Amino acid sequence: MAHPPRSSPLRASSIEPEGPPTSRGRSILLGLGIGVGVGVAGIAMAFSIIAIPLFIVASTEPGSGLNRDLVRKGLFQVALPFGLVAGIVVGTLVGVWYARGGRLPTDRTPIHGG
Repeated sequence: MAHPPRSSPLRASSIEPEGPPTSRGRSILLGLGIGVGVGVAGIAMAFSIIAIPLFIVASTEPGSGLNRDLVRKGLFQVALPFGLVAGIVVGTLVGVWYARGGRLPTDRTPIHGG
């Protein structure tokens, strides 16, 4: 059955449900929370991928393998800066996205192919 013609076009803003108003403080807190989580995960990944293998190789080296600057400062020169930069970048992006109205999908219906 066909619908009668409209006098004006249907606007997308009238169809989409309005979400709760976004406050700046909530956006900042969300960005900080996500940034801290990503930063800690980035530090852990960089430490496990770079620092631990360097430590193992240096510990098997005869003499003063563990006394090298690369091994002693590897965590502070590689893992911590990587985690801090990743956390700041991702936290900033998430905070800006949320402040501009970004939301996760709330539709819980399963996707049916066909």
